[in-house]
Amino acid sequence: APIKALCSERVDDWRRKFEPLGLKCLELTGDTEINEMFEIRDADIIITTPEKWDNMTRRWKDNRSFIQLIQLVLIDEVHLLNDISRGATLEAVITRMKTIQQSSNNSLRFLGISATIPNSADLAEWLSSSVHPATSLAFGDEYRPVRLELHVLGYDGGANEKDAFKFDNNLNYRLSDVLTRFNPEKKPALVFCTTRKGTSQAAKILRETGGRFVRDAQHQYRLRKVAADLRDHALKELVENGIGCHHAGLLAQDRRILEAAFISGDLPVLMATSTLAMGVNLPARLVVLKNTVMYNMGKTEDVPESQVLQMIGRAGRPQFDDRGTAVILTRNSSKRKYETLAHGLGFIESSLHVNLIEHLNAEVVLQTITNVSEALDWLKSTYLYVRVRKNPQHYGISIGLPEDVLDEKLQDLCLVNLNLLSKIDLVKVD
Repeated sequence: APIKALCSERVDDWRRKFEPLGLKCLELTGDTEINEMFEIRDADIIITTPEKWDNMTRRWKDNRSFIQLIQLVLIDEVHLLNDISRGATLEAVITRMKTIQQSSNNSLRFLGISATIPNSADLAEWLSSSVHPATSLAFGDEYRPVRLELHVLGYDGGANEKDAFKFDNNLNYRLSDVLTRFNPEKKPALVFCTTRKGTSQAAKILRETGGRFVRDAQHQYRLRKVAADLRDHALKELVENGIGCHHAGLLAQDRRILEAAFISGDLPVLMATSTLAMGVNLPARLVVLKNTVMYNMGKTEDVPESQVLQMIGRAGRPQFDDRGTAVILTRNSSKRKYETLAHGLGFIESSLHVNLIEHLNAEVVLQTITNVSEALDWLKSTYLYVRVRKNPQHYGISIGLPEDVLDEKLQDLCLVNLNLLSKIDLVKVD
């Protein structure tokens, strides 16, 4: 799964389901301490992140007997391949598992799960083996346990870096109307903000602009009991008004109290950071995405589409509701983009070419690659190769080239990166 929080969520759920059947689940992430290989060997189901499994399999030949026991690789959120910062690691580690499959002739299967994308057949082509071609299955909205209604509200402003902060702050003053309009029953509502500070600011402004979500005297009593257990003094007053903030900066105890109050329905509104909330199983009747622009390394950029889908997917509580509502607040110029997003992501491209040098180096160390010809063979087993043949311009290669010329271009790309590794004495090229 893409992040540690999602792994933890899945482990908690699957332990309840699988351990009564005698199947042991193991969480393997940067937050877990696994001291011995026998602990991993003893597990039936391993839940891990691409980065951690990359680390584990970079020495798979030392643990060949264990690695070859693996029968199924389930890739949750496989559209992460599109992610410019993390997609390359996911692609490299799945390609490595394909190499293991071919070298050991075992019956390893791959199952990739994605948001709706138009080129799922490309993923199937990549995951196929010569013996077992992959099947691509598409499921429409009719398979959702609850119906999702999506509303996109566009506002003027935020067109440049200078206006971005002001635009984000202005959206705080629109939250009260949005919550009243789309959630008149005051059922649990999640509001996603892009920063920790943003959650606190949005909560305070919501309270100041008349956002009271207390239903009656009994509800007020329950909220005061929740507030009394909190350690964070700033949160207490907000919670008494039916508003909470959830982010990694809070004490774990306070986070758990807020989560329990939200799940029970006592806390009507919870502000949360978008990154953290990806891994918190808190479905809501209403989800509001406050702004689609975030700061990264001092610059503004759009929140990744896959993350937006993850957030709006929290709308709807199967055990309580027959529908869920998601509202996206964005710039007028982006309104159309997010209206079409409800129907799925755009084409999933590879990001491997951006970080190719790191993953070539790892395969050289593993001796998967010992010469330039093998480097090209390895590249041909990647998702990058599938997409380069179909959309070469995306990767800076001219359209309409014969396959042998395209292979030469890719071999040159490998050679450039191998020479760079040679210059810093990580590999030797004859």
